[in-house]
Amino acid sequence: MAEVGSTDTSDTSRFGRRGFLWTLAAGAAAGGGSLLAGGPAWASPDGSGHDVRTLVPGDLSFSETVAFTPYSVVSPNFRQLDDRFHTDTLGRYERLNPVAGEAAADLAAGDGALRAAGTAPYFTLLRSATAQRAPYSAVVADVRAPAGSGGKHDTVLVGLARDADHHVMGWYNNATGTAGVDVLVEGEVTTIGAVQAKLTAPFRLAFTLAGPGVSVLADEGDGWHVLTRTALNGLLDLRGIGGSVASTTFDVAPKVPADGTLGQLFTADRPFTGVGGRFPTYRTAGCAVTLSLYRGGPGGELITSSRLTDVPDNAWQFLTADEPLPAGTYYLEQSQPLGPVAWWTSSTDAVDWGTAYENGEAVEGDRTIRVLFPAAETAAQLLATYRNTVGVRADSGTIVLDRFEAGYFGQAGVRDPCIVTWPDGRPYIADGSLYLTLTNNGLGGGIPSAHMGVFRMPLDDYEKLEEVGKIFQARGGLVLGDHAGRVVYDPAAHCFRVMAVTFGDNDVYGDSVTEYATARSDVLHGVSVLAPRPVVRGIDPYPVRINGRWLLALSDGGRTVLYRFGDDDFNGPAVAAENDNGGVYYEGTKLCRIGLEWYVLTSSGGDYRVYDLRGTLVGNLDAPHPGGYIPHPMVLPVPLTGNRTRFLHLSMDGVSDPVSGAFGRFHVNTCDQTVRGREFPAR
Repeated sequence: MAEVGSTDTSDTSRFGRRGFLWTLAAGAAAGGGSLLAGGPAWASPDGSGHDVRTLVPGDLSFSETVAFTPYSVVSPNFRQLDDRFHTDTLGRYERLNPVAGEAAADLAAGDGALRAAGTAPYFTLLRSATAQRAPYSAVVADVRAPAGSGGKHDTVLVGLARDADHHVMGWYNNATGTAGVDVLVEGEVTTIGAVQAKLTAPFRLAFTLAGPGVSVLADEGDGWHVLTRTALNGLLDLRGIGGSVASTTFDVAPKVPADGTLGQLFTADRPFTGVGGRFPTYRTAGCAVTLSLYRGGPGGELITSSRLTDVPDNAWQFLTADEPLPAGTYYLEQSQPLGPVAWWTSSTDAVDWGTAYENGEAVEGDRTIRVLFPAAETAAQLLATYRNTVGVRADSGTIVLDRFEAGYFGQAGVRDPCIVTWPDGRPYIADGSLYLTLTNNGLGGGIPSAHMGVFRMPLDDYEKLEEVGKIFQARGGLVLGDHAGRVVYDPAAHCFRVMAVTFGDNDVYGDSVTEYATARSDVLHGVSVLAPRPVVRGIDPYPVRINGRWLLALSDGGRTVLYRFGDDDFNGPAVAAENDNGGVYYEGTKLCRIGLEWYVLTSSGGDYRVYDLRGTLVGNLDAPHPGGYIPHPMVLPVPLTGNRTRFLHLSMDGVSDPVSGAFGRFHVNTCDQTVRGREFPAR
């Protein structure tokens, strides 16, 4: 997609308040013709007022209206349990004693309190009958009073338990002034993320599980603050992902010799299902390499080989086996490169279970490598058995709790705003509220700790944003929080069309693939677990059906790409247009109708770009931009009374709060102008 016109937007005085560089030229197209039927290049109207029949993006400017941070530990509409102990509810719980030799607590519930008491050391967990269908949970206990008896333990625990030998629990120990997370597997406990902490009762104690990450928080009356957050690192993974071992450190990236090989010898101590490395291609399109796995070492028995084409930059690339391969010594090798394919490598030895090779000879250092082991159970099996749990442990004395609450984790800030629409791109507005999706940030665990939430925003009060739906994805026996997605309601097909990006297992596989699923049930409300399939590589998908054909805008390695499809099920993708953005990284792609034309909007760390459907750069959107962070250019028309329209711009920023762990404020920017007419006919 040829880029026409200047990309320098720093000289705003040249273009005035509207800040829009007009370069839309009739017939200026590359990488495919216009996907609209002969649409003209509309000129900006004069000062007499704007009209949708002549409106162009340069006529619009936006000003910030509100900016705030959505934050909830247990999402209010997604509580699974809320016990305030008004009556004796102990019969609802299974009592577990994780440590042999420690007595069970004497428990009493009623009159608004749960009391746990004992004159000798006690340890009891109360496992509820409630659980979540996805590994994005929050469990909270309101602590009225600790035991105050000193010793080694004066502890409240909150988390998920399977039985007396299996749990993951966040805890606060008043006796030692510490907090942390215990992971109990087969009766063996591992403590992670332990920190010093001193809380003053009464306080609230929370545990969150979000994909591979866990966190412990407290609220002493002035809001939630993070005590500790960490990753489970394979100790327990309720996503259904098996364990792995990896060497991920690197300081060099040798390229594969044109007529030679790079490799890594490794020893697996148990059966494994896959192995891969991380390969840079320096954002070069069309790179290819052959990846092969041998038994024993270079020249050994060839087990499998695959020609990898259009290798994405810096992504993990794997060879997988249908059945687990036995423990032993193996050799992973790159050969036959096309383009600047390399292998991220540590120049010094990083692991004691392997070594690097070049051209069949051992060399110092280790390549990045990850060996994948099979999971013993699927995510569905794990999630059904790990249930919301609260616990008490003390050397003696009485611990008093006021409330036990659990459900789906909400969010610690948001990103990736994307409106729900009808197939033609019309915003989905019901009862005066706009529906949209947001990526709910997690507190620990990186990208896979986030998940996709559906929100309802009243158009007369943007700050009453309310989460009403959660969407998760089940693929390959896993349940994941794939996100940065989009929802389309298609009444003709009697379904919701949902796209998301394979970020839910990004910590292991590093994939960035757009996936697609349909649902006949209402995904806008409640919890949905969908079964997607891959469509194309790339992130931030935005599909719209224009002139009877589905178009999909997305970002692939920072390039802006527009696809068209051969049918309504997103089969047969073909590139309609693309742009490398002059080598600058852009993402957050959106398709937006402004006036009579459709445009592709995308964002970098410094500006918002606007392309037409031919791929021609026509200018920059005049909207607030938090420089240094990549927000989203989600522009939508809102119908007003009197046959007028106002546009909104939904975005986010990179503002973080180290105390609460929040990252990302939600922004609503309002257009400074209103427009005569409607972008879409009344429905």
